[in-house]
Amino acid sequence: MNSLIESYINTKYKVFEPTLTIEIGKLNQDLDGLLIKHNSNEWAFITAYNPYSRILKDEENKLLHSELKELTKNYITFEGHGVGEDQTWEPEISLFIIGISKDDASKIGKKFEQNAIVFGELNNPSELLILNEELN
Repeated sequence: MNSLIESYINTKYKVFEPTLTIEIGKLNQDLDGLLIKHNSNEWAFITAYNPYSRILKDEENKLLHSELKELTKNYITFEGHGVGEDQTWEPEISLFIIGISKDDASKIGKKFEQNAIVFGELNNPSELLILNEELN
C-alpha cells in the first residue's frame, strides 16, 4: 500500500465542536446522531490545506480554507483537523460537511487538489476516497 494512503488511513479526523473523532473504516454513533439531528444521511471531511501534500505557508493555507468555507456555505459545516501519526506533519484545518453527496465532496476535494477526502453515510463506516489517481 502507498505510504501516503496508509498515513491517511491512520489519521484521526477530529471535529472541534461538537467533539467528534472520525477514524477510517469505523462506525461512529455520535456522528450518526449528529446526522440524524440535522436530517441528513451523508457527510464529508475535507481540507484545502497543502494541495497534493505540498506544504504551503500558513497564509496560503488560510486563504484556501476561506475559499473552502465560501464554497460550502450552503451546507452545515463544523471546523476540525486531521491529526496524523507523523508528529512532524502539522494538523490540517478542515471542514466536516453535513449533507454533501459523495460526488460533490469529490469535486470539491479535486478542486483543492487533495489526494484524498473522507466520506461517510449514516450507519456506515467512514471511507477514504482517493482522488489522485497516481496514488492507486
